[in-house]
Amino acid sequence: MKKHELEFDPIKEIARSCGFELVGITKAEIPEVDKRNIQEWVNKKFYGGMEWFIRNTHIRNNFENLGFTPKSAIVLGCTYFTESYEKVFQNYKLKISRYAVGEDYHGVLKKKANPILEFLKINYPNNKFRMGVDSLPIAEKVLAKKSGIGWRGKNTIIINPEIGSYFFLAIILTNLEISYNAEEIPDRCGKCRLCLDACPTGALFEEYKIDASKCISYQTIEDRKIGDISSNNKNRKNWIFGCDICQEVCPWNKKKLNRIRMESREPKFQPSPIWEDSTELEIIEMDLEKFTRLQKKSPISRIQFEKWRENISIFLNSNT
Repeated sequence: MKKHELEFDPIKEIARSCGFELVGITKAEIPEVDKRNIQEWVNKKFYGGMEWFIRNTHIRNNFENLGFTPKSAIVLGCTYFTESYEKVFQNYKLKISRYAVGEDYHGVLKKKANPILEFLKINYPNNKFRMGVDSLPIAEKVLAKKSGIGWRGKNTIIINPEIGSYFFLAIILTNLEISYNAEEIPDRCGKCRLCLDACPTGALFEEYKIDASKCISYQTIEDRKIGDISSNNKNRKNWIFGCDICQEVCPWNKKKLNRIRMESREPKFQPSPIWEDSTELEIIEMDLEKFTRLQKKSPISRIQFEKWRENISIFLNSNT
């Protein structure tokens, strides 16, 4: 082993002890075929109003502006699926994406991964490390697929054969060479197209491709325009923040054994008390003060109160 090379096993052991169900490693590089696919997606303007994606494409593909040139990428996966979600929302007609009902995953995952980062920094003080949870301009799903933790499903989400797709990703980039022998998990979607057929807005217009502007998650979160209600909004199927439809119908998320293994061990991903203590009517009539409390340490902090009210209005209009 080279002087500045690290075996993967110690990292894997620490990651497991930190509560990450999935751990993978890969070279920090984006294959040319993926670069072309990303550029084609941009050229066809499937990014909706996410203009930042255009500005960062070259950086995303070549790992620029990191302050160093990474050689390895450590990919971590942490499940967020909870059975308690079903119990809390069983009497609700409105729907919130599973990932959004607990504490904001950005902070939770960074804290969980800190021991790994500290181990690396202490043992390799002359090397560089950058950790990101949706915060680095990198093609996370490409690296996740290459690292061997899952394949890219037809809904464009990474799927693991043992725990399905309800998991968050965290990535550590480093200029340290890490000894690895990652084998990509082959595509196991087969002829299934349940996710494409179930998508109510046609966002999944082709296998492995998504038009973000038509995606309910984009419409309820990323689309910052207020009052620009398109015809697609009528097909939101009662989702007011995010959407899980393409994951709910996926057979890999329905397997009995998978549902046992995918249950999150992280208490902070359980539904926050505000969901358990509120009726649906109270959620619908929520004022700014209560919404501000809801936003605290929550993924729902991604949107402002005006956007929340618009999402509620669309929900109400579709149920009259």
